[in-house]
Amino acid sequence: MISEFLLSLGTLDQLKASICFFLGLLVIFKLSQYLIVNQFQKIAKETKNDFDNFLVSIFSKANWIVFLVFSLFIATKFLNLNEGVNSVINYLTLVTLIVIVTNFLQKLIEHLALKKIKKNEEEGKKTDASIVRTLSFIAGWGIWIIAILLILQNSGVNIGALLAGAGILGIAIAFALKEVLSDLFACLSIYLDKPFEVGDYIVIDSKKKGTIKKIGLRTTRLQTLRGEELVVSNRNLTDSSLYNYKRMEKRRVSFEVYVDGKTSAAKLEKGKKLIAHIIEKQENAEPSKTSITSFNGKTWTYEIVYYVNSRSYNKYLIAHEEILLALKKAFEKEKIKFETDIQKIIVKNN
Repeated sequence: MISEFLLSLGTLDQLKASICFFLGLLVIFKLSQYLIVNQFQKIAKETKNDFDNFLVSIFSKANWIVFLVFSLFIATKFLNLNEGVNSVINYLTLVTLIVIVTNFLQKLIEHLALKKIKKNEEEGKKTDASIVRTLSFIAGWGIWIIAILLILQNSGVNIGALLAGAGILGIAIAFALKEVLSDLFACLSIYLDKPFEVGDYIVIDSKKKGTIKKIGLRTTRLQTLRGEELVVSNRNLTDSSLYNYKRMEKRRVSFEVYVDGKTSAAKLEKGKKLIAHIIEKQENAEPSKTSITSFNGKTWTYEIVYYVNSRSYNKYLIAHEEILLALKKAFEKEKIKFETDIQKIIVKNN
């Protein structure tokens, strides 16, 4: 009975050729794997590119099951297999090929994500690694979902109805997890657009302010100047107006000085020169303008604008303090009297 079955597959010569090809292909595949891995290992030692090491790890993990399937697929072409058996072997080979390609793409994404994290660490960029890992995780699952759909489609399953049902379920889940998904997409937006990074000092809507300590999947954590931890949802961050003080090349400072209305024109001119000279003497300061902007009968007003050539808030505070103290000493020496009785009328348009 067995002999009759074998004879139905082909002649004796065809059976022998098929078996020889099957065993020969197993040996060739395994030998090729050995040679390829050794060659890539030699190349990897001579180059700084870590992609060689990635390929070595991929080829070295190829197992006998893969070799058996492809050897069986090629060897059976010498036999007279019926349509059903031939279809099963073709389907098994296709599934194996899809799994191999999908696994390679997933490993490639993980490799690139790890490389990105290491590069950021070497460059001193403190971008939160959890974002990169999450993106690579989502991309990996997305590839596997596509692979499963391809396998189901080739097995005769109507994936159109399956996708329609999955779409309805996805919409229901999206409505239920609306806020969570909004924060996750905001996290993705923060990572791609990079409006700020860990270590940046930001101000949110001119109210909340602090230094970025951690960018999470749902929330971003800031440390305020007083030391508290401020937790803000990523959705609120992307929907708000942000001031990133670490990104500015220099800081503009504007303030006013009021002097007595009886001060002579000569002393007012002298005051302007003193202010400009004091700012010029500061190491990190650059004068912009000093103008007498108003006189109300009792008070002369100087408007002073200068730049601090640093994004550091501490350097700004030190420079501004030194300028104010030097200004007081210089005006007292020149007997330019400050006006302390200042009244302002603020008109608001409703």
